[in-house]
Order: sequence, then structure tokens, then C-alpha cells
Amino acid sequence: MNRMNHVQLVGKVTFAPQLRTLKNGSKVANVGIGIPESYKNDKGEWSGKMHFVDVVCWNEQAQYIEQNISKGDGVLVLGALQYEQWEGKEGSKHSKLKVKGQKIVQIPLTDSRSEASGNGSEEDLST
Repeated sequence: MNRMNHVQLVGKVTFAPQLRTLKNGSKVANVGIGIPESYKNDKGEWSGKMHFVDVVCWNEQAQYIEQNISKGDGVLVLGALQYEQWEGKEGSKHSKLKVKGQKIVQIPLTDSRSEASGNGSEEDLST
């Protein structure tokens, strides 16, 4: 059976990218992406919601983010899903699904980016 783990996302950067360099010299960048979804509700009216996704990028892509990406920018992300599990301080178990960004590119966003709010407001995308 063939298996595929490929993600393509277009959204808006929701916070300033968090960048760091590890002891071995590798660079890592964490970026949050807000992705709007528009749909018609039960009354036939347009409504929407936001999906928030954490993206982690390494080395060359982390460097690209450091030099080119800021909060509020539109981005295209190509990558793969990555599942993380860890144990908290009191022994509680946690998990999170992230995207391991293999390619991230700054793109212009069109006016359709605000459709998810249902009223054309961009405030929902800039959290």
C-alpha cells in the first residue's frame, strides 16, 4: 500500500517567527499560520472560522524565514505532518500535530483572505 504524507497550506503568519540556532549549528524556525475556511451555515448565510497550524522549518528554510517572513505575511507552506508526544512536569501526557515545513514562500494575499470572518474583517486573521 502506498502512503503519502504531504501538506499544502496557504495562510497568514499569526505571530513573529521564533528562531533559534542549536548547539550543532542547525537553525530552526517556528511559525504559526492562520487558515480561513468559509462555508454556508444552516441559514444559507456565509460564515467562517480560522484554523491555526504550527509549522517548524529547519536550516535553509529557517534562514529564509528569518530574512523574509514576518507576522501578517501571506505564505505558502509545503510539508508533511509530524506528530509529537511528550510528558508534562506532573506526568501528564501531551501530543500535538504540526507541519514540518519543507518549503515556505512569502506570497501576496488577496481580499478573499477575510471571507472566513463572514463580514470582511481582517482582524480575525491577525491574532
